[in-house]
Amino acid sequence: MKIRFGKTYVYLAEYRMPILRARFARRFGLESTPVVVPGERRHPGNVHAVFLIWQPQATAWYVTNALEALAEAGINVTLVVNHPLSEARLAELRPFADRIMLRDNSGRDMGGYRDAILSFAGREPERLLLMNDSVYYFRTGLTEMVQRLATSPCDVCATYENWEYHHHFQSFCYSISRYMLEQPEFQRFWRDYLPVNARPWAINKGEVGSSRCMVRLARSSEVLFNPVKLREALAGLDAVGLQDLFGHLPIDLRPPADGPQLRQETVIRQLMDAVVARSQIHTGGFLYRRFLGAPLIKRDLLFRLQYQLHEIETLLNIVGTEGHTADIITEMRAKGIGFQLRGRARQRFLLDL
Repeated sequence: MKIRFGKTYVYLAEYRMPILRARFARRFGLESTPVVVPGERRHPGNVHAVFLIWQPQATAWYVTNALEALAEAGINVTLVVNHPLSEARLAELRPFADRIMLRDNSGRDMGGYRDAILSFAGREPERLLLMNDSVYYFRTGLTEMVQRLATSPCDVCATYENWEYHHHFQSFCYSISRYMLEQPEFQRFWRDYLPVNARPWAINKGEVGSSRCMVRLARSSEVLFNPVKLREALAGLDAVGLQDLFGHLPIDLRPPADGPQLRQETVIRQLMDAVVARSQIHTGGFLYRRFLGAPLIKRDLLFRLQYQLHEIETLLNIVGTEGHTADIITEMRAKGIGFQLRGRARQRFLLDL
C-alpha cells in the first residue's frame, strides 16, 4: 500500500502538476521568455542549427565536437541553454554561436526547440537543423553528417527513427526544409505546444507529436542511419561473424548464447528485427557506428540498463571513441542505473518521468 501511495503521489506531483502549472502559465500569460544574447560567429548563407544543451557545470567534449563540426559546415548556430550561465561560460560559448538563447528549462528539450523555432518566424532559414546533447558526438564523420543534414533535398532528414509503438523521427538530431517551416500547420503546432516539464509529455506530445505533424506535411523524407543500409553493410559477413554481433545488441534483445548455428540470412533477419524493435540508436547504435560510421552514441545506455557497464566499455573499444572511453564510462558510472535509485527518484524512474 505504501509503495502504491508513493507512486501515486509522484505521478500527481511530477506529471499532473507540471501540466496544470503549464496550463495556468499559458492561460494567464505567465510563461517565461528566453533572453537572446548575440554570439560572435556568423556564416554567410541561410542555413541554421538549433543546438540545445544542458551543461550546467562545464561544456563537455562532445558538445564542443558538435559545435566545431557545425562551424566547419558553415552553419549558423542558435545555442539554446536550458540553465543559468555564468559570464565566464557565456564568453566561452559565444565564439561558437550566431546567438545564444538563455531559458529556464520550461518544457525541457521540446520547450527549447519551440522557443527557437518560433524565433525564426518571418525569416525562415533555407534549412534548419535541430540537435541536442543527449548523445555523444564523435568527430570522425560528424562534419560530413551535418553537411548531409544541411543539404538534404528532403523536407525532413533524420539521423534515426523509432517504430516501437508508433513511428516517429527521433528528435536529438534532424533537419527540416524551409517549406516545412513555412507550413501553417507546422507553425501552429509549435505555437500551441505546451512546454510541460515531464518526460512522457515531452516525448509523446513533443517528439512524437511534432514528428506526426512533419510526416503529414513532408513531400519527402529520409533517414540517414537505417536498417536497409545496415543490412547491406552486414551482407559480406558469414553466419559465424554475424552471430558474434549479437553482443552488440541490448541485453533483452540477444538470443540465447547456446542457441544453434544459424544460416546467414536467418542471423541477419534476427539482427534487423532486434534493431527495429525500439529506438534504433539504443538497439543498434553500436552496429551503426561500427559498420556505417555513425558519429553518435546515446548517453543513457547504462542508466536505462540497455547494457552492463563492462559491456559498454568493451563495445566502445570496438567501435572507437577517439580516446573518450574513460570520459564516457566515468559519466555513466556517475549517473548510475535507474533501477538502483532510491526514494522519490526511483519512483520517477519507474514511472518514466
